Amino acid sequence: MSTRVPQTRLRDPAYFVLHLQAAAAIREVGQLGWYDSHFLRRVEVARRYLAKVRPERLPDFVAGLASLGAAPGWREILVDDVFDDATREEIIAISRAARPDAHAQQARENADFGRDVMWRIPRFVELQEELRPRVEALTGQRLVSSYNFLSRYGASGKCDLHMDDPRAMYTFDYCIEQDAVWPIHVSRPVDWAGGEMPASFDPETVIADAALDFAEHLMQPGQALLFQGSSQWHYRRPKVAGGFCHLLFFHYYPADAEDLVLPHRWGAHFGIPELEPLCDLFTHPGEDALA
Repeated sequence: MSTRVPQTRLRDPAYFVLHLQAAAAIREVGQLGWYDSHFLRRVEVARRYLAKVRPERLPDFVAGLASLGAAPGWREILVDDVFDDATREEIIAISRAARPDAHAQQARENADFGRDVMWRIPRFVELQEELRPRVEALTGQRLVSSYNFLSRYGASGKCDLHMDDPRAMYTFDYCIEQDAVWPIHVSRPVDWAGGEMPASFDPETVIADAALDFAEHLMQPGQALLFQGSSQWHYRRPKVAGGFCHLLFFHYYPADAEDLVLPHRWGAHFGIPELEPLCDLFTHPGEDALA
């Protein structure tokens, strides 16, 4: 589907009226302020839009997204001895030998996170799928392997407070090697489907909120932390002692949830025709295509 609304659709007066209301909802919500907030911003946009054009269907929309939320009582899990010694050595060798592509996205990763990122290395794609049954057993859900990447943080490494897109609903954060422990902090799950998005975003206020019950985890090479990154705030403070930390991220989401994790499919999935003009503006994962 094109990232622009077809002009023929805009010539339909009824569609055009809804298109204007969709655009107004996008403008009203604006940006939420943290890295990877595109999905949750679109949830908030859709809720406000539906409240105006189909308020009786808003509860159905919110309830339908609940399957992407955390199960009652869920907390992150530290996993020991993820791979055997031979596989661990293979992963270290691949990580050290990998060379990042020179492109704009890589430059942003260097500037924003102090890291080199290599996406979907074939052997790591295989390992992600091999791990999937184990992750399913830990989460109690049937899962689909989503994207993965190697993240080699250097001396200026940092990972600001954020929650992820549900394509990364479950994150399996594997520590390959490091010269010193670099803590990761993870909150309890947040009810983003039923709760309101913050009107303003202050990371330190979120971190200081005792109700979020942040836990610090000190991962060692060979260990992994399994958490629900789309419902749990998480962050790493900027590295202060230099050095490096090389991590491998495997992401998973529930089987049969593809129509939920891709916002441009919401109209058809929920059977709400009035959502279509809004969904037509959601065809690009990172920005909204306003005609």
